[in-house]
Amino acid sequence: MTVDVPDDVRGALARVDRLPALPVSAHVAVFEEVHRLLDGVLADLDGLTATPPIPVTPPGPVTPSRPADAPGRPRA
Repeated sequence: MTVDVPDDVRGALARVDRLPALPVSAHVAVFEEVHRLLDGVLADLDGLTATPPIPVTPPGPVTPSRPADAPGRPRA
């Protein structure tokens, strides 16, 4: 590794280096943390503030385009 790597990046890489000692189920949390750290480093380089990650939400229930009792729809 080169000498001019920022400490924040070194810290993120150190977290990745710990992956082999962790259970696979913990890897996602480490990757998310590393992503957040590196996003902050890049934002600092750009002079911006890091944006929080967008939460992933499951899709909601599918709603029909019109109610079941609407005209033009046969009743069962």
